[in-house]
Order: sequence, then structure tokens, then C-alpha cells
Amino acid sequence: MLVDRDKAMVLPTSTELSPASPVRLRADESAVLLEVAQAAGSTLDLHEVLERVAEKTARLTGADRCSLWLLDSTHDLLLPAAIYGIDPSFAARWKRKILPIKDERLSQEAITTGQPVIVLDAATDPRTDKKAVDFFGDKSILVVPLASKGRVIGTLFLNHISRPYWYSSQEIAIIQAIASQAAVAIENAQLYEESRRSRHELLGSFRRIGDALAAGLDLADTLRLVVELATEMLRATVGGLTLRPSDGALGTTQWVPSDAPEHDASVRPLLAELADKVVDRGEPFYVADLHEHVAGSNGHGTNESLRTYAGVPLYLRGEIIGTLGVFHALPKRFSPAEIDLLASFGAQAAIAIDNARLFARLQHQVQELSAAAQRNADLYTSLQLEKKRLDVIFQHSTDAIYMADRDGRIVAFNPAAEMLTGWSTPEVLGRECADAFPGEPNNPPSLSDATRRVLIQGTTQDEVVEATIVNRSGNRRHVAASYAYVAARNGEGPFALAVVRDISRQKEVERLKSDFMSMVSHELRTPLAVIKGYAATLLNPALHLDAERQTRFLRGINDASDRLTRLIDQLLSASRFESGRFKLNLQIVDLADAVHKVVGGMRTSVGSHALRCDVPPDGVIARVDRDQIEQVLTNLITNAIKYSPEGGEVHVELRVATGPAPTDDPVGRGNESRKVALLSVRDHGIGIPPNQLRFVFDKFYRGDAPIVKRVPGTGLGLFICKSIVEAHDGRIWVESQPGQGSTFYVSLPQEG
Repeated sequence: MLVDRDKAMVLPTSTELSPASPVRLRADESAVLLEVAQAAGSTLDLHEVLERVAEKTARLTGADRCSLWLLDSTHDLLLPAAIYGIDPSFAARWKRKILPIKDERLSQEAITTGQPVIVLDAATDPRTDKKAVDFFGDKSILVVPLASKGRVIGTLFLNHISRPYWYSSQEIAIIQAIASQAAVAIENAQLYEESRRSRHELLGSFRRIGDALAAGLDLADTLRLVVELATEMLRATVGGLTLRPSDGALGTTQWVPSDAPEHDASVRPLLAELADKVVDRGEPFYVADLHEHVAGSNGHGTNESLRTYAGVPLYLRGEIIGTLGVFHALPKRFSPAEIDLLASFGAQAAIAIDNARLFARLQHQVQELSAAAQRNADLYTSLQLEKKRLDVIFQHSTDAIYMADRDGRIVAFNPAAEMLTGWSTPEVLGRECADAFPGEPNNPPSLSDATRRVLIQGTTQDEVVEATIVNRSGNRRHVAASYAYVAARNGEGPFALAVVRDISRQKEVERLKSDFMSMVSHELRTPLAVIKGYAATLLNPALHLDAERQTRFLRGINDASDRLTRLIDQLLSASRFESGRFKLNLQIVDLADAVHKVVGGMRTSVGSHALRCDVPPDGVIARVDRDQIEQVLTNLITNAIKYSPEGGEVHVELRVATGPAPTDDPVGRGNESRKVALLSVRDHGIGIPPNQLRFVFDKFYRGDAPIVKRVPGTGLGLFICKSIVEAHDGRIWVESQPGQGSTFYVSLPQEG
């Protein structure tokens, strides 16, 4: 084996290659084609087919190098597919070089004309890329289109390096036949790969429908999921699912994309017409070209953007409950196998739709259980008839459900109630309601009182009872409970049925919103009062202020304006993060320089605190938005000073870390080889209670310590820090001990 100096070209020796002579090619044309067919047809793996075709073609024709280029789906790009005759490491780099077809004149000519392109002298031919010719040392080149069934899918290159080569007409004909054999093999491998990918996608679609069945999605979500999966599975342009109301007519349609009818007003009537045909036939209906179909019928006008349609009926228990149809922008795009897949998928989709309808009905029954008890004296009998359905709701409801007998003892307890209270069903059955849902002492109402009241009054309670309970772990939970009275029947009962929802988070959100409004009102009024007072004084003609006092008043107005500006900036920043309008200005930054700048600028405003800074002398390079990272560091240092009322040292440290950070939360999310820049800010202040650590980065959260209430703030600073850091693909977390201080960590991916 001979290798040239830059290791780009491997020239086979005579003992390795023994190329067939032109005479042998003419004599053994059938054998040559058979060898190529056997080499390409021995596998259906596309990569192996391409590599074998390139190698076998080069060996049989005596070329020094053979390469295959395939057209992409747009027919505008050439994708390097396989090459034989060069160093493998160079081949790997070559395969990444995608070319616009207009930049490869030889391939463009072969594809356009459908005929071989012969270059006898590569160095002088005006169609060749002279840089490539000089680099590879090409003497002669033959480019043959890869054509199958009248369609060109790419080009085959044969390159002669050792000497110029003259191809006879019969040799060219044989090489064309080889290219045709190769094209067929490549298309077969592509079809096999496409089939295998379609099978995986279909299995994935069926799994997702199965997940929908198990998850109990509401009807709208189920319909949307069904159309999305069908559209993805057949790679369609538009999909629509139409359910039939009880009168048998076609109802409203769920579209994917959802705005399809708005973009093209003819889509809606076209689908309605085709869906009617699906219902009338009771079987799949396929239109290969909608333009021809509409032209040959008296239906609605043609749709310029959609050409192919496939629709299937959705059968459930022998009845058609609707239709599922997909469109494609190109004609003749759905094969019979794909239509069969769509029909099979439709059968599963009908079950999912029925399940969603059932789930919606059962949810509605639970919500109206109180009213139904008063309207229907036979509720208990109805509950028995619906036992299996209600068991599904009872076991899988996210709300806690329990039932108590006439003595207030629990007789039924669902898994959600176990999660809420910490009691298991075997432990709680037979106990009084107050044991499972203990309230706070001297803090009515309680769930046990509400249960007892329902049983005594013998009526369903219309109002929702809000109460505070203490679960088995000692944690307080805010709950909202609704009650229904179940009358005695057949010697059993009466019972009180309760649906209890944990609203602790909603209550916390309400509290945070209330605190935020109070805080914003205060934060706005304070600087406005300062501005108003100073401005009124300056504008009072009766007062004559000296220059020093005027300057002091103006400085006060300026400082109050700055405070207002910071508040508004924080609110706007939070709004940008939540709306997705926040953009980073990334650049290569020495974080050590940024840290020095922030710390140096704050040394004059730290008061009784000592500000210490440790950074690597060689710096830490990262690709970040410098202004945003400086804002993060400024916020963290400001917080450290504010919540360290007794003074003390605030320590800022920057270092490079690898693997897990010094905390339970790993820096690299499981990637221990990831290099990160680790920035920390440590104080010796009031610290954060353990039960509040997971909330400190929430919007508006400020904690409940008295000192926190006294310190002005919006509760947005740490939320903004977290948003900025995560936008950099970094992480931020805190370690703290009450009374001993806190350490905030920021990890950012390090450049290089």
C-alpha cells in the first residue's frame, strides 16, 4: 500500500488491486454486474451498501478512487456518501463536506443530462475544480449519474491518478450499468432504512397512545395527540380529526397544525367532503392527487397547497365515531402500507378517545356529586352500578377522597389521601376522621367537624370547606374539601363522601402575591415621597436654599430615581425571562476580571463588612454575557451584605472545578468530566432555615424572618440570578445554616 505525503490518498499496489482490463470488462460484463449486485445486495444496511459499491466499482474498473454522492430531498445539495481509495481518517472528514449542486459542475451536468461526463485531462478541463485536482493529483475523471426507475439519486465518480485514462464506449456502457445496479441497491437500502425508521416511529406512536390511555388525558388533549401522532407517522403536511355527534353528522375538527383552516380557507370544506366519503364507504379512502379528484367531481374548489389525502374511519364497538384524515403537499405520497398503518392506528385512537370521553364524564360526575345526591334518591344504587368506573377515579384521582360512616369513622381512603396525610389505608380504616385529618388546636374549621355536620344534617354541603390540617409528619397543609351526603340504602349508610384538594401551593402563591403588592406599593411610595418632598421644597418660591442644600436635595431626588429605576428594571427583567424575550450577548470573558470589577466597585458601599476576593492568578475563561454575570454577582454580594446585619466578612471566590460540586447538587448534572467555572459568595449572616432553601429562587419569595421583612426588596433578585445562570446552561444553588450564614454557588461551563 502506497500513501502520499499528506495521507489523503492511498494508492493500491498491483498485488492488492489487479484491476480488470478493458478487454476483461467487455468479455465479462455479466460477471462484473453480478459481482456488483452481489456486493451491494449482501446487506440492507445503507452505510455498508455504499461502502461496498464504492470499493467493488473501483476494483472492477481499475480506477484509483471511487466516490458516491447522493442528492438530498430538495435536490439542491450533494451529500458525500462513500469513498474508496483514500486514507480512512481523511474520508471521515470528506463525508462532512456537503456541497450545493451548483458548485459541483461535473455532478450538475451528469444529473441534468442523465449522461456520463468524461474528463480526459482534469488539469485543463474548464469544468473541474482545480484546487481539488491539484490536491488529489487527478488525471482523468468519469462521472456517471446514479439512476433508478428514471430518477437520478446522485452521482458516481471514478478518478484516475497514476495516468490519464481513455474510456471506450463499451466500458462507459458497462460502468453505467454498474451505476444502475448501485442505484437500485442504494434505493433498496434507503427503503429498508425508511421502513425500519417508520416501524420504530409507529411503535413509538402506539406507545404514546397507550400512555394517553393510561394517563386519562382530557378529550381535547387526546384528540390533539392523536392527530399529531398520525401526522408525524405519515410525515403529512396537515391532519384533521372529526368526531360525529349523537345525530350522526360530522362535528368540529381538531387540526394539526391548529391554524391550518385559517391559513387556507379551502381546507375545512375539503376535509368535510372527504370525511363524508370515508363515513359513506366505512373504510379507508385514498386520493392520490386532489387536483385530479376535484377536477373530476362537483365538489369544492381545488386546494393549491395540498395534493394527497388519506382518511380512515374511527370504529368503536362496531360504530363509526369519527374520521381521521391526513394531507400532503405533494401528490401520491402515501403508500398502501402507510394507509394500513393509519387504519390500525385509528383503531387504537378510537379506544383512546372513548377513554378520554369516559374520563371526562367521570370527572364531571365527581364534581357534581353533591348536587346529584339531592336530585337523585337512588344515588347509592347508581354508585354500585358505576363501581368499576368510580374505582378508577377513586384510585387514580390526584385529589384525596375518603368516606366516613354515621359515627364519623373512615370506611374508604384513596392513595391520594394516603399521600396527603401519611396514613396508609389499612392503618386508617375504622379510625375517626379527626385521627387522619387532625386540625390545628383552636383553629376551626376542621374536616372532622364538617364530616360530622354533613352526617347530622343529612344533606349535601354546597359550600367548599377550607381548613388547615397537620399530617403524620407534622407538616401543615391547607386543604379545600367538598362534601356529599350518601343516604342509607339496603341497610348500609348513611355516609359522608369528601373530596379533599391540597391548596397549600395556591395559598402560598396568594400570600406571595399579596406580599409582593404590598412591597411594590411601599417600594414605589418611598422614593416617590422623597422625590415629591425634595421637588416641592426646591419649587417653593418662599424658600431660599443655599447651593449646598440644593445639591443635597437634587442628590436625594437622583438617588430616589435610581431606586425606582432599579425596581422597574427588576420587574422588566422578570417579565422578559418569563416571556422568553431575554437574549444573551455571549462573548469570551475572563471571569476573574469581571469579579475584580464588581468587587472593586462595591468596596466603598459595604459599610462595616469586609469584602474579600480570591480568584486564580491566571484567570478563568468562559463564554458568557459579561453584563448579566456581573449583575448576578452584584445581586449575590448585595444580599450577603443586607442579610448580615452584624457585619463580618463577605468572601467571593472563583475557581475551576471538575465533577461534582461541594454540595449534594452536582455541578455537571451527572457529567463528571465537565469543566466548570465555580463562583461562590459566602457570608456570616442570619442564614436560611432548611425548609425554605427550595423556595429562595422563586419569584417574589423573601422568607418570613423579621429581619427579612425589615430589609427593602422585591423578592426578584435571586429569581433573576437563577434565570440568567440557567440561560448560560449553568446552575445556581445555596448551602446555609441558620445563624451561621449562607454560601451561594454559581457554576458556568468553562470555555475550552
